[in-house]
Amino acid sequence: MARAGLRRLLGRPGSPEPTPSTPDPTAGAEPSLPVDTSLVTDEPRAGADGFDVVLTVAESAYRDGAHRSAVAAAREAGATAVLVSVYDVHAGPTSSYRPVEDGDDHVAARPTVAATWGGAVAAARPLLTSAAVVVQDASIAVPVDAYARLLAALGREARVALAVVRTGDDLVASAGAVLPRATAPVASLLRGHPAEDAAALAGVAVFAGDEPCFATRTADLALPVRTVDTRTAVARLTRDTADAVRGDCVVVPLGRVYRTAVLRERRYDTDAADALTTWRDRVDDSAAVALGRLGFAVGVPAADQVGAPVALREPLVRAERGPERLALRDRGERLRWSIRIAAHPGPRGDDWGDTFFARDLAEALRTLGQEVVVDHRESHVRPFSEHLDDVALTLRGLDDIPVHPAATNVLWVISHPDLLTPAELARYDIRFAAGPVWASRTAETTGLPIAPLLQATDPARFHPGDADPTPTGLDTVFVGKTRNVFRPVVRDAVDAGADLAVWGEGWEGLLPDGVHRGVFVPNHELPALYRSARVVLNDHWDDMARDGFLSNRLFDAAASGALVVTDPVPGVDELFHGAVRTYDSVATLRELIRSGESATAAERAARGTRIGAEHSFRRRAEVLLDVVRRHRGAVDGPG
Repeated sequence: MARAGLRRLLGRPGSPEPTPSTPDPTAGAEPSLPVDTSLVTDEPRAGADGFDVVLTVAESAYRDGAHRSAVAAAREAGATAVLVSVYDVHAGPTSSYRPVEDGDDHVAARPTVAATWGGAVAAARPLLTSAAVVVQDASIAVPVDAYARLLAALGREARVALAVVRTGDDLVASAGAVLPRATAPVASLLRGHPAEDAAALAGVAVFAGDEPCFATRTADLALPVRTVDTRTAVARLTRDTADAVRGDCVVVPLGRVYRTAVLRERRYDTDAADALTTWRDRVDDSAAVALGRLGFAVGVPAADQVGAPVALREPLVRAERGPERLALRDRGERLRWSIRIAAHPGPRGDDWGDTFFARDLAEALRTLGQEVVVDHRESHVRPFSEHLDDVALTLRGLDDIPVHPAATNVLWVISHPDLLTPAELARYDIRFAAGPVWASRTAETTGLPIAPLLQATDPARFHPGDADPTPTGLDTVFVGKTRNVFRPVVRDAVDAGADLAVWGEGWEGLLPDGVHRGVFVPNHELPALYRSARVVLNDHWDDMARDGFLSNRLFDAAASGALVVTDPVPGVDELFHGAVRTYDSVATLRELIRSGESATAAERAARGTRIGAEHSFRRRAEVLLDVVRRHRGAVDGPG
């Protein structure tokens, strides 16, 4: 059915539409409509199946077309209808706007701009005809596959499913909302925490939501309240919806659900005050229950945090260590680690080597009973949650990262050693380096202890299993990016006449036709690629080769059972039991590629298994944990 036909069938809900003002008679002028202060009260018409999406859009964002990507995602996810409803909480009595229009993939809830976010939801509510509804603001980006998971969380008790929303730095914006004190504004649970904390709250009941991204059954969706404070409006709508059917608001971690624009500042008005006084007799203990699942406790009495609502302050529920967690920490059993890396948060940092390294190390530490979060470039300082960290482990690459003000600070230099200064090294409590030559020389020149700790591999992923059953036809392989520089080993392989295949960014225009096979190989596909090639090539930046910083590619490829040829690095020939060979000329490289592997398949598999066991992330994590515990025991004194 055409969208216009759907609109005629359902009719216009609620109060009569304001009459459009008379258009400017000058050529090209568009009709304008005043801000709509009405609150549509007509009920939705719930169906038996499917879901609709109510997409609220701030008027300025609508003018910029910011809603289009959200509409497309909702339609791709299978929404029966997408209802776009526009609002402007900063509108004045003389504000006027061009009409909101239908699109090929959405219906405009009404042509006018609502005065509040709640008014925008109310305008769309009577147009709902499916069994369930997702209410989403266009400022929140939801992956296509997240809609189904959000809706699946609805159950007999769970009547409102609240998406965990992140900020652009991959910290939690809100994992639901709690009520610190009756008549006070709600507080965002886990605000400023790493996303790993929110992942542990799946299915936990909280008081309400305060981010406009949630799902419910269409028949349950309550009538929104009228206030310009959007957080209060969301909290009332989600709590009222759950209360009407005696159900819960539950937390649903969905991964990368991001707030792409700053939510307007909290604004106090009479409607907000009235909305909050509804809860004057409510007592909410959901913060204690939710934080208890994480081993935390509510740190400060709620009444001391918020104060009287003479203005809509931004309340904060501060997590502190619970008594059980303190006892564990005192015994040195379970520590909370922050692994800090230079990679960008979100998809932009997904293909960074630091990202994969941090994830594998985090998982290894977790197998040793540790709690681990990963902090990307923009979240090295977390004012709302960094006090919970016991250990701050910096994987030093490109960035000089500020040390943690209270935790045990550990440095592990894994690349770019020439960037470090003695002053930076001196800030850390414990120092490791993946280059033994550099560690020894720098420790001697600075007087600071630096222990060698090589890079590692994950043998659960990089192992000498069966070769890819699909023949690749690959002889000599290189996987790595370049910055428009002809990396030496690739240049030498071309000069040696190798049958070469290269994957990575930046190679355009540098290689012979047919050599560049793609810009990216997914990490889970690398093991099969390595073990299916006759020879895997590797090289190092000059400073890393000079100081013995062995590339992580060596460990991954050798553990996969591959034969690797690399440039000379101190110690490399003895370390990998014949899986890695070095060359010093094009002629030598040509001969190594020609001769290939001399080991049998069984010997190659045994060699790869041995390398994986000796150089696993778990082995490295055991070293880190042992040194940290000894250091903390020495600092704290005997227990």
